[in-house]
Parts: sequence; structure tokens; C-alpha cells
Amino acid sequence: MFCNIFYVKTALYLQLHIQNETEMKKILVLLVSAFVCLTASAKVSGIEDAKKGDFNLGLQMGVPPASGAGDKAYMPLISLDGAFVLTSGFINTKAFGQNGAVDLGFYGAFCGYEKDYFDDSEFIQIPMLLRSAFHFQFVPKLDTYAGAFAGVNIWKSTGDGWGRAGNPGEFSDTKACVGLYTGAKYYFSDVFGVKLEFGHDVCEDNYPFLAGGFSFRF
Repeated sequence: MFCNIFYVKTALYLQLHIQNETEMKKILVLLVSAFVCLTASAKVSGIEDAKKGDFNLGLQMGVPPASGAGDKAYMPLISLDGAFVLTSGFINTKAFGQNGAVDLGFYGAFCGYEKDYFDDSEFIQIPMLLRSAFHFQFVPKLDTYAGAFAGVNIWKSTGDGWGRAGNPGEFSDTKACVGLYTGAKYYFSDVFGVKLEFGHDVCEDNYPFLAGGFSFRF
């Protein structure tokens, strides 16, 4: 009953108060609250969207992770990831049935930057990672997970600006990349869904803090 009343109030608010950016922010909060309210009564009987044997392929666009002064991205971080579900349904719960899953997969990406302090040199960033996550499903069609990643982050110059800055030749560097990430996937069908991820590299800012895109399940 409460959810129905909240939904009606939200609809009336949308019709009467879309006026400026501040109002739009309020509307976004209301929409998220309405979604949580409407799905609060939903209940899963067990893990449904991360079953043993599933292979998930993701394509994402992330916020450029460079944070140092003089780093200016000229393109977003574009990534491809894949994961194979090793096991599922190994946690028995009263509220969410046979739940839980573990996957193992890969992550690769690239992004382009300009570094002003090297006379506008251009650099490519290429993270190459192994990832593993624990999945737990609370509501239907929504796969929530958290995990860890480890690998390398490759930096390589693509122009001659590095040489003009007094360092002749091309520049390349490889550094360790280790960190944590969490995310969620919402599936519109058995195959197609959308995903959102947050991550942080504890070595340096090699991994996008925020990324979103599409997920395909096979």
C-alpha cells in the first residue's frame, strides 16, 4: 500500500515540478527511491543470473582514471571483460534460497591522454587484468557482486612530444595493478543486460572508479 501511494506521488511530482536542474536532481532521487520501494517486496528463490557454467561478456565505457596534474584524457577508457562462473548455489539462506556464486575472468582496456608537462605528449594506457568476484542475488534480474583484480597497467607514448621534452625516443612503462571492485548487472532477457561498476586500484589510479555498459550472457 505504501509503495502504491509513493508511486502516485512520484508521478504527480514529475508532472508538476520539472523546471530546472535542481528539480531534476530531486526527481532522480525520487525515481531511485521508487525503484527500491517497488522491488523491495520482490524475492528470489535462489541465484538466477550467475549460474555455474555461465559465461558473461561485458563492454563498458569508463571515466578516465588519470588523476595527476597535467593529465588530460582525449577519450574515455573503453573496456572488454569476460568471466566464467565456476560455482553457484553453495549458500543456503531462508530469505534468498540457494544463493551465491564465484566467477573468474579477464579485463582489458585502453585510454588516451595528453601530458602537458611533456610538451603535449600523447600516451596510451592499457590495463590488462585477471578478476574474480563473489555474486549474491537479492532481487530478480539484478546480479550484484564484489571482487578483486590483479594485473599490469601499461603506459606508452604515441607521439614525439616526449623527445621534445628532452627525453629522446618513445617512452613505455609497466606497473602492477591490484585493487577491488563492485558492481551490478540488470538483465532484460536471458542474454542481454546493462551493468555498472565501481573500482579502485590500490597501486595507482589505473582503474576507472566508475564505468557502465552492456552485459551479454552465454
